[in-house]
Amino acid sequence: MSGQTPASDLTPQLLTIHQFCAKHPWATVGGIRWQRFNSATNGFAHAFLTIGARVLVDEVEYFRIVAAQNGRSPEAA
Repeated sequence: MSGQTPASDLTPQLLTIHQFCAKHPWATVGGIRWQRFNSATNGFAHAFLTIGARVLVDEVEYFRIVAAQNGRSPEAA
């Protein structure tokens, strides 16, 4: 199994908007919904997934985008 990426690295951390906001108290439901609504123009398009009517936040991708927009490498964040 050497050279293979662990399955946990391949599985995105998907949270509902409410779960994301509960985990990260600085985030508000309205603010995250605004980011999702404007995701085509604000760079967050890859951070949100829609499955049926449920909107999920890819937590890892979300913070990669935040780091990139702040001029940091994702590893340094």
